Amino acid sequence: MSTNEFLETLEFGKIYELFKNKITEDLKSKQNCNESKAELSIPDYYNEIPLNFCIILYNILANAKGWQNDFYDDITKDEKMYCISLKYWLYENIGNHEGMGISIDKLFQNWKNILVSKIQSNLSVPCTLYELNSQEINKLRRIYAFYLIYYRNIATFHKNKNIECKYLDYLGKGLKEYHESLIECSSEKQSHNFCKELDEFQKMHNIYNIYWKNSAFSTRYVYNENSNENCPLEIESAQNPIRIKYKEKNNILYLSDQSMDSIKSSIISVSSSIGTTVGLSVFLLYLYKYTSFGSVFRTRTQKDNAMFNNISEEIHGFILPNSENSSKSFENSEYNVSYYSLNNS
Repeated sequence: MSTNEFLETLEFGKIYELFKNKITEDLKSKQNCNESKAELSIPDYYNEIPLNFCIILYNILANAKGWQNDFYDDITKDEKMYCISLKYWLYENIGNHEGMGISIDKLFQNWKNILVSKIQSNLSVPCTLYELNSQEINKLRRIYAFYLIYYRNIATFHKNKNIECKYLDYLGKGLKEYHESLIECSSEKQSHNFCKELDEFQKMHNIYNIYWKNSAFSTRYVYNENSNENCPLEIESAQNPIRIKYKEKNNILYLSDQSMDSIKSSIISVSSSIGTTVGLSVFLLYLYKYTSFGSVFRTRTQKDNAMFNNISEEIHGFILPNSENSSKSFENSEYNVSYYSLNNS
C-alpha cells in the first residue's frame, strides 16, 4: 500500500471528496443557493467560496431533513463530522485565498439561517459560523485537520512509517499551536469568537482528560526533512495511554490522555469543557489531494518556521495565571505542566 492509499479510506477523506462532487455535480442545490444569494450582499470577487459553501450546507441539511441519504448511508450518520468537516472546508478554502484579505463575517451564518428556514431543518449539534479574522482561520484549520485526519486515526498513523519528517514537523507545529491556543483562551480572551469556537469544538466532541508536559531546554535536536526516521512528531503509544511527543531544537511538548508520571513530573488532570484531544494543522500528505497545499507548502512552511520560532522564545518566559505546577527535575531541564480551561463553570 502506498503512502497515501490508506489515508484515502478515512472517513474525513470520503466526506471531503463528497463535498467536492456536490459542488461540481449538484445542479439543484446550486440553483437553490443562487436563489438564496439574492437575500445577501456578496461581492463579485468573493462569490465562489460562499456559493460552494451553500451547496455543501444545503446537502447536509437536506440529509438531516431526510430528503436524500447519499451522505448518511454511504459514510456516517454522525452530524458532528459533517459540521466540523464543513468548517474545515471553509477555513481551508479561505486560507488558500489569504492574499485577498478574506475573513469570515456574518455572511456565512446568515446564509445558514436562510437555508435552515427554507428547508425547515437543522443539525442536531451546534454549528455556529463565528466571525473570524485570517489569523484565527489559519489556527482553526490546523486544529481541525489534526483532529479529523490524524488524531481520529492515530492507530493507523502509528502503523504507517512512511511519512516524511517535513510533514510531521508541520503537524507538530500545529500541536504546539493548539497548546498555545488553550493558553490564550484560558485567560481574558474567553469571550472572543475564536475561543468560543474552540470551546464549541471541545464540547461537541466530548474531549476531556488531557495531560500536557512542556520541556523548555535545549534538545539539540535536528532532523532530515526528507527522511521518515527520528521525525519531530512521534506517537510513543497509540492507546492505553495515547502519548504524543513533538520535538524541537529548544523544546519538547508531550500530550497524553493519562498521567505521565514516568516522565518524573506532576500532572494535573482535566475534567472540563476544554479537554483532551489534540488539535492541529493540515496533514499535508493527505491534503495534497484535497487542498492547494502542494503549491503553497514551501512559502507557508517558511512563514510558519519564523512564526513559531518567535512564539517559542516568548512563551518560555511567560508565566500563566492558570499554571499550577512546574518542576526542574528532569535531567536539569525545565518542565511546565498546565491545564487550561475555556469554561470554568
